[in-house]
Amino acid sequence: MKGKQRAEPLAADDRRRAIVQAVIPLLVRQGAAVTTREMAEAAGVAEGTIFRVFPDKCALIHHAIEVSMDPAPIERGLAEIYPVAPLAVQLVEASHILLERFDEIIALMSVMRTMPPDRSHHPSGLPTFVAESNAAVMGALTALFERNRENLRVEPGRAAAAFRGLIFARAHPTAALEEKLTVAEIVGVLLSGVAHPAHEGVV
Repeated sequence: MKGKQRAEPLAADDRRRAIVQAVIPLLVRQGAAVTTREMAEAAGVAEGTIFRVFPDKCALIHHAIEVSMDPAPIERGLAEIYPVAPLAVQLVEASHILLERFDEIIALMSVMRTMPPDRSHHPSGLPTFVAESNAAVMGALTALFERNRENLRVEPGRAAAAFRGLIFARAHPTAALEEKLTVAEIVGVLLSGVAHPAHEGVV
């Protein structure tokens, strides 16, 4: 009776992807203090395998952060929101989509600030992929407001910026729990403001 055939080894790109996906949650929980041994254990590989796929720990962390900043999941989620639903309903869904990713992204951005810069740094001090990701998310949010333009009294891009600002404030790690707005409050403040209608024109 023939023994079981050994599984084909993963191609380099597949192994690289598998390691990164295992490492991202560790970075969120532990930051840059996570060791390569812990990374290897999470990925189910030998520690030496990491250094056959990445030149060093710093390169692995930078790549993991770049992967986490991929805007495609947010873009898809926002595009799939039912376009004829009331604007408030669309914004509740958009809030959940953004908050689900922003907690992870903000944690990883904090990790990146503790790391030496890599070759992809932009003159502003941020890697190019950060600026590209931010622009893509803003574009998707602007498109959501654009299709609701008749309900707005500001330009869609400005509405998108205000909405994202409220989401960032909610997700920011330094905000105390009691300061964090609920999703309903975020949508209410964005659509109705904080003043009674009689005071809307007061500057």
